[in-house]
Amino acid sequence: MPPWRKPDAASDEHEREYVPDYAMLRDLLAVPIEQGHARSQQSGRVAKSLDAYIAYELRRAGFDAVSVFPRARQPRVLSPELAEIEQAIERLLQLLADYEALGNRLQPPDLRSYVKRVAEAMPGVSETKVLGRFYTKQVDAVVLADWLRGPDVLVSGKTQFSSYLNNKNNRYEEAIGEAHNLRDRYPLTAMGFAYLVRSNVFEGGAYELLRDLLVRLRRPDGPFDGTVLLVADWDGDTARPKLNRVEDPAPTLALPRFFEDLLDAAMSYTPVDIHERVRALKRA
Repeated sequence: MPPWRKPDAASDEHEREYVPDYAMLRDLLAVPIEQGHARSQQSGRVAKSLDAYIAYELRRAGFDAVSVFPRARQPRVLSPELAEIEQAIERLLQLLADYEALGNRLQPPDLRSYVKRVAEAMPGVSETKVLGRFYTKQVDAVVLADWLRGPDVLVSGKTQFSSYLNNKNNRYEEAIGEAHNLRDRYPLTAMGFAYLVRSNVFEGGAYELLRDLLVRLRRPDGPFDGTVLLVADWDGDTARPKLNRVEDPAPTLALPRFFEDLLDAAMSYTPVDIHERVRALKRA
């Protein structure tokens, strides 16, 4: 279902608000959290689930699935120019399988396994590394229409579940440095910053400081087009924790505004004949 809705029956015909799929967010985060990966910040599994969710919403918003990374399948990153080759190989494999299913023997006998090895050898990667002005940066979610044009959307996702006050300044400096490194090379790229924390962030004043930091990182004062603060709550640090909920408690940093700001920026930075489906879904 398209993510855009009219706020209410009395709203203007062209007024739309973005409605994120919160159920999908919870389902994706529940897997690594309930497997215990949130106990170690270094595991990166929770962060990868956050990346997968952002990519899911970008596809839902209307961006071409072959241009959004991480993809919903392996390899997680594949040049959009190779999408037609990938589809042709898959069709060929299916034709060969159908041929064998009729009781026929392939000649040579290992033809299907050879084609499968070719498909597996396609130059896909698991990381989205983007060249910035000063250094190459791993970015968590990307819309890349083609390599010639460069990225149209870049989103950085961060997770932190403890020691918020100790690392606040470091995270702020990292975000500023990362944004300017990429913004200087891609001034017309829509850029977002997503931050996932645990419900213990409300202790000791950390929430207010982090909220202020993320608001400052967003335009017009900061370098990012959209920023969001997500808070996950789960039961204890037992061997099998249970995810209770995922919320966006700060209205100015909520998921609807994050995607609205990010998509509006992507559309304003490109001509009207680019990302036509994204524009059409918002109007429809």
